Amino acid sequence: MENISEHYKKLLNLKHITNNSIILDIGANVGDVTDVLIKKYNPNIYCYEPNISCYKYMLRRFKDNPKIKIFNVAVSNFTGKSFLYFHEKAKNITEFNQRSSIKKEKDGLDINKKIEVSCINIKEILEQHYKIDLIKIDIEGSEYEVMPEIIKNKDKIKMVLCETHGNPDGKKIPNIDGSKLVVKNKIWIKDYKKLISKLREMNLYGNWFYEWY
Repeated sequence: MENISEHYKKLLNLKHITNNSIILDIGANVGDVTDVLIKKYNPNIYCYEPNISCYKYMLRRFKDNPKIKIFNVAVSNFTGKSFLYFHEKAKNITEFNQRSSIKKEKDGLDINKKIEVSCINIKEILEQHYKIDLIKIDIEGSEYEVMPEIIKNKDKIKMVLCETHGNPDGKKIPNIDGSKLVVKNKIWIKDYKKLISKLREMNLYGNWFYEWY
């Protein structure tokens, strides 16, 4: 695994993960995080990914490993149907190399490029486990829907790695007219500040919850 990125190398230092651990990979994409974790620790991993191409790719990628369970669903705070919107530059809505989201307000998406997907309530997933060693979240804006329930269940969850959107100190992108740089996914600045403030108040930020990317 010497060829993985510096960022992914952080996954190799998780002292509490063993071959008996339960890990949730929420927004698994093509399974790169799962691949690193399974090779390092051989834990039990549950992958959730709404993009059908990514899902099928993972089925092939991990077909010989019974410790990896893969579900073709988006994770949010409800169970039902939604649309998955694709990147404005996506040539084909079934491709898996572009960021997609059920949150159409995310920067860079084309609301006309979409497919219907199934969603599952994070509460239903958490109820299936009495102990979870790691939850990795990369769900393109929906983290603000699932984190309240995850925080409620913090006592049975050892660690959360979460990609956050709307960080006012994070990545900047050109304004629509190109006149200046603005916060990427600024629609979520308020949600980001609220979540981080709550986590700091509960003393969870940096020792239970870690920002991923």
